[in-house]
Amino acid sequence: MHKLLILPLLLLTLACQAHDDPNRRLISTNGYGEVKVKPDIAIVNLSVRAIHKSGKAAKLDVDDRVNNFLDSLENMKIKQEDIIASSIRLNPRYEHNSGTRRFTGYEAVRTLSVTLHDMGQLTAVMDQALEQRLEGIDNIRYDNSQMDTHIQSAHQLAISDSKTKAAALAKAYGAELGPIIRIDYHRNTPTYRGAAKNSSMEGVQMMRAAPSRPGTYLPDQITYSDNIQVQFDLIINP
Repeated sequence: MHKLLILPLLLLTLACQAHDDPNRRLISTNGYGEVKVKPDIAIVNLSVRAIHKSGKAAKLDVDDRVNNFLDSLENMKIKQEDIIASSIRLNPRYEHNSGTRRFTGYEAVRTLSVTLHDMGQLTAVMDQALEQRLEGIDNIRYDNSQMDTHIQSAHQLAISDSKTKAAALAKAYGAELGPIIRIDYHRNTPTYRGAAKNSSMEGVQMMRAAPSRPGTYLPDQITYSDNIQVQFDLIINP
């Protein structure tokens, strides 16, 4: 039994010694891949809150508003599986004054998430939310329906980039690439760069004076990127 363990341990020791050899010629490169696409999915996060003397009244208030909003989404042909409306918070509220506190009622809060596969519905959904008194349009996130494909494309581009860089550097110094010694990889998360514009008071006044028009939302591109650090043996030609 002991003899069987000696060989694997010996090989592991030799491998570690070879990797730690200060005279070993190595080349390290960083491969980068990037894919930019337009989003075709919008995720709208909403909230609604109500304050009443009784918890039951507060809950019924937010439930009624959410139910009316869900009915409007059904009329817009938005599928139920694209809607999340499963949570509620109900908490007592107090006013604090001069070291004392006074009970003022209960606050009920519900949050919702609506995924839109038709970006043209974005304005209509937000308008319906406000019409049904869901005043909290918390944020809008964007995504792409082919996310997995784009992530894989960025990954392959990073691999190709690392190989191309390493081979070009080795050739420039009259050497060749040997076996891969080490790969360090940390998957990147997709990034979305939204463009925010500052508006002056004059611009706000002009908007108020102009006829009301549906809002136009033009999301920026989503960037799927990947990084790979690779280390090769470097073979010096005689």
